[in-house]
Amino acid sequence: MSDVPNALRGNGIAVAVQLLIVRDGRLLLTRRHNTGFADGDWNAPGGRLEQGEHVLAAVIREANEEVGVQLVPDEVRMVAVLHIQSPLGGTRIVFTFHAETWTGEPYNREPERCSDLRWFGFDEIPPATLLSTRAGLNLFLHGEHFGVCGWSQHPSVDG
Repeated sequence: MSDVPNALRGNGIAVAVQLLIVRDGRLLLTRRHNTGFADGDWNAPGGRLEQGEHVLAAVIREANEEVGVQLVPDEVRMVAVLHIQSPLGGTRIVFTFHAETWTGEPYNREPERCSDLRWFGFDEIPPATLLSTRAGLNLFLHGEHFGVCGWSQHPSVDG
């Protein structure tokens, strides 16, 4: 049995980050492949926090791991938080960050988990895009900072 008290273990809510990388009014998306979840769908670079990691460190790490860009903490902005109830039953808190500056040209650093990487205009986001990416982008574009998705008692913000 763990020495961590139940109150500190959480209740099965995953905490994740995603990054809206924008250049010339276009958003960088990656296509999921071989992940076991939503393969073939597009999403913004991101992922779950590692043990002991804060959200800003996580989004900087994920940007480098997935698309090979280096971010300066002072130039990354947290733009929205999402509380998502998945149709499969999982619950996530997703911190959405935005970057317009970075070092390095984005490229696919995880070809075993990503089959494509493309820039899309805000009005060209593919229908097969993860809910968290669609909702985070929608909040960002409307200047809103919080949303809930997938909860029957609340309107969706997924645009």
